[in-house]
Amino acid sequence: MESKKYKLYEIADLNKKSISNSDNTFSEIIYLDTSSITENVISGTCVVSTHEAPSRAQRRVEKNTILYSTVRPRLKHYGILLSPETNLIVSTGFVTIDVKSEFLNSVDARFLFMLLTQPHITEYIASIADTAVSAYPSFNPSDISALEFEFPEMNIQKHIADIWEHYDRKIGLNRQINDNL
Repeated sequence: MESKKYKLYEIADLNKKSISNSDNTFSEIIYLDTSSITENVISGTCVVSTHEAPSRAQRRVEKNTILYSTVRPRLKHYGILLSPETNLIVSTGFVTIDVKSEFLNSVDARFLFMLLTQPHITEYIASIADTAVSAYPSFNPSDISALEFEFPEMNIQKHIADIWEHYDRKIGLNRQINDNL
């Protein structure tokens, strides 16, 4: 069993796809703002026509896109979109992280998401954000692009990610049950 180390920029594209105000691909979009996802739980989206969409509605996503809010990282506004709608557009307040096509056989996006959301990584990113010269703690995608992670063989990544996904679904179901009590 051989593991490999990669820097994030080597294996993933950050902010790979965007739309512009003149983009006519969709007549309406499903918009996800940074405050509407926390620890991989989406609390809501809004459907708007493209000409009424917020100016921050510009990031396109695809299957297995990882979202990480660049603002106030300690609030844990991050998630992974396993099968998003084709017209889902997210805020420019997110950095979108997509595994590069040449690494799809060696890096599981769900495993990468688990690595990126470990408490010590979140705290590291938050410490970078705390030094930002802005009105609120924030970081740039380039600040995380050099993060280095160790990846075991793909079958091990998938096994670990499958277990995580199973428990994540159970936690989600328990939340729904509790909300209905």
